[in-house]
Amino acid sequence: MMIFLSCLEAAIGLALLVLMYGVMFRRPWIRLVAEPVATSIGARAGIAVALGLAAFFALAAIFVPFLAFFAATLMVAVTATLGLTVRLAKGRLSLLLVISTLGAALGMAALQPLGLKVLLLPKADELPYKPVPSTVIKTYGPGVWFEGVSAGPQGTLYLAANRDLDFTVAKYYRRAQGQVVAREPDGAEHILLTTPRGSTAGVIAIAPDGTLYMTSNGGQPGLWRLTPGGTAAKFARLPRGAWPNGLDFGPDGMLYAADSALGQVWRIDPHTGRSEIALRDRKLAARRLIALAPGANGLHFVGRDMTVTVSDSTEVLRYRLKDDRQFSQPVLIARGVPGDDFAVGPDGSLFITTHPYDTIVRVAPDGHRTTIADHRQQIVGATDATFGRSAHDRSTLYVVTDGGAFTGGPHTRGALVALKPYGTN
Repeated sequence: MMIFLSCLEAAIGLALLVLMYGVMFRRPWIRLVAEPVATSIGARAGIAVALGLAAFFALAAIFVPFLAFFAATLMVAVTATLGLTVRLAKGRLSLLLVISTLGAALGMAALQPLGLKVLLLPKADELPYKPVPSTVIKTYGPGVWFEGVSAGPQGTLYLAANRDLDFTVAKYYRRAQGQVVAREPDGAEHILLTTPRGSTAGVIAIAPDGTLYMTSNGGQPGLWRLTPGGTAAKFARLPRGAWPNGLDFGPDGMLYAADSALGQVWRIDPHTGRSEIALRDRKLAARRLIALAPGANGLHFVGRDMTVTVSDSTEVLRYRLKDDRQFSQPVLIARGVPGDDFAVGPDGSLFITTHPYDTIVRVAPDGHRTTIADHRQQIVGATDATFGRSAHDRSTLYVVTDGGAFTGGPHTRGALVALKPYGTN
């Protein structure tokens, strides 16, 4: 599909350049397309510039898919403008040109709608900016994007990294390959797990015995389990169409995973892998067809209270797990924060990553919201956050990013950033 799209965009871009040349210099063959062509040099130059911009966006979309929708929009606008000028001159415009241009534009926009979906992303509230001390621990190589981070009690950080994600298509995981990377306190790193091609590394939860559990999307979504002895296996499988994302242990010892596609929460037995629907709520679902942002995304328990971020609705909801294993009706904690995953601070504050919005938002226990970090602190494409668990880093908030992969393309570089939301002491 990607090769076909690249060839289509290249063909469209070259065709628009040829058309630009013909309009600007009034080549004889241009009469096959439009007759008459504007005689004013200014009018021809204006049309030629618009054609050139459309050509530029079409060719650039080969490398930056985000631009494809804007190239298609420009093509429609230029065709309409050319048609209007010809109409005012009581001339004719080639029906073949109109049909082929509109068809190519619609095809490109439909096959690569990322730009449109970005435009339709939910709006984040403007919040006070109160930056906290920050340090970029490491910026990784091109194409290394992070989805999750979790901290072990001895100071080890576990990073869920991915390569070859393609956010321009619905099955963004088709060529992806995930890894779990252990980063020791001294900075040494080693790979604990590499997923098969077409299976992503998601969000990590750590059991009391040190076993790692990780959500994974792909052709067969589910959960991976990695024991302290190094044995790794996909132990829980969810139905096709599911999108397991945020993950945490509940007070009953079960794993709970937010499903970003189906608008629900899964309950998974960490020993057997048996899964069931623990909660289904329309408030956890994203808008149909037009949503780029997920529905239910991050998920964490504090006692019996389960907090869930819903990216597409910009809401943060809290449910209480009752004794009968059912959940209460949700309580709205915050709105206007298109959250990805988050960490819970020692005072109960939520520290929410906002992924394409490039911010970390703190929601205090009283509901007060502030932005504590943004692109000025290298928070670009922040996906997850966690507090350290060892004696020396319990007040450090570790944040992982994808480097801005939605608009930056396949060569953006993820980073690990440390923030001090409670001061440097």
